[in-house]
Amino acid sequence: MSMVRWMRQSRARSRRGFSLIDSAIATMVMAAGVLVFAAFYPTAARCSKMSGSYSQAISEVQHKVDQLRAVGYGRLTYTDLKDAGVIDASPNASPYRFEAKDNLGAVLWSPVGTIAVTDVSTDLRQVTVTLTWLRSSQSTQRSTHAVTILVTNE
Repeated sequence: MSMVRWMRQSRARSRRGFSLIDSAIATMVMAAGVLVFAAFYPTAARCSKMSGSYSQAISEVQHKVDQLRAVGYGRLTYTDLKDAGVIDASPNASPYRFEAKDNLGAVLWSPVGTIAVTDVSTDLRQVTVTLTWLRSSQSTQRSTHAVTILVTNE
């Protein structure tokens, strides 16, 4: 084997693999990626929790609206709504509450659910279902979801 050929092979062997600088740069890029992920994770988790709470509230309000529609126009009174299991025992005048009846405290923080029934005309009642809750266990900000329906006397 000639000396020139041996030197070329020797240089080719020494260029294989990664240098210390290549490894250091790769480690710094990886560390930067981990730091970015770690910085955004709490915000993403908080937003996900808030979104889940809002979805749960929408579902609860829709369930209450479905119950009210099933009860019908003639039974939108305190006694009939309480007997049908739609509202809590207290208060006994509109707006009625429904947190305990549906166990809302298990799915939302400090929920307040109300149903307000208003006579619009002789054969028409307006019913507003409102649900408010704390955004998180540490928050003082409240979120609200309300739905208003009209119930007719057919």
